[in-house]
Amino acid sequence: MAYLGKKSRLGRIFDHRTKTTIIIPMDHSTESHNEQLERPMELIRKFADADVNAFLFLKGLTKSAADEFIDRCGLIYRISNATGLRNKLTEQAYISGVETAVRLGASAVATNVFVGSDREIEDLETFGEISDACDEWGMPFLAEVFPIGGKDTAPFDGPYVAEELRLAVRVGYELGADFIKTSYSGDVESFRKVVKNCPIPIVIAGGPKTKSTDEVLKMVRGAMDAGAVGIAMGRKVWGSSNPIKLVEALKLIVRENRSVEEALRALA
Repeated sequence: MAYLGKKSRLGRIFDHRTKTTIIIPMDHSTESHNEQLERPMELIRKFADADVNAFLFLKGLTKSAADEFIDRCGLIYRISNATGLRNKLTEQAYISGVETAVRLGASAVATNVFVGSDREIEDLETFGEISDACDEWGMPFLAEVFPIGGKDTAPFDGPYVAEELRLAVRVGYELGADFIKTSYSGDVESFRKVVKNCPIPIVIAGGPKTKSTDEVLKMVRGAMDAGAVGIAMGRKVWGSSNPIKLVEALKLIVRENRSVEEALRALA
């Protein structure tokens, strides 16, 4: 029964035709002020109308925005959080649980795992408990996995080297995640090695700031060419000058396997 629950819920997140996904995280407001998220309901409704696959929310937005997307998009419910005021985003508190996700009608739960951080032991123990609960309740588990403290890495949000990403995503897989969110390594060849070491689906995060929309589309094209199954991008999408047009361009790359040039024409 739990297997059927996971299968059904994953069907709300991944496109049935292409097995890809476009996830819009909007869980950033506890980290920093974002003007675009001050009144998010209209934006959520427009994203739902644009046929994104799923949203990633904390509890408040999950409850407030339900009428804007329910029965049209999946919900990935974040059960960990850290605030920008403390400025230690790698130290997450676990603020909800899998049973609450079930009651809220979530399609998956998500939490961060910073592999190699000072809190690794505690975080891995909690990860295991969440994974067990997800298996019991038939709830898919999205692990947002990032290596911390290794060679040539920034403290958070990349850039990361491929060898560290390969290990990090494998940790997420081995500890029981159903799919992984992580950073792009910067080029197709290196990210293909990351994907190869992870038997479950990988979606890429938005990662560090980029200079242009062209760079965003090239990053997504590279990740898909390397074997990723989609994206989980927040700030790069809702923070853009035209979020809905950008979604349409991203759909061409992620779902239709189109080129960056074709996607750019959709933005014109």
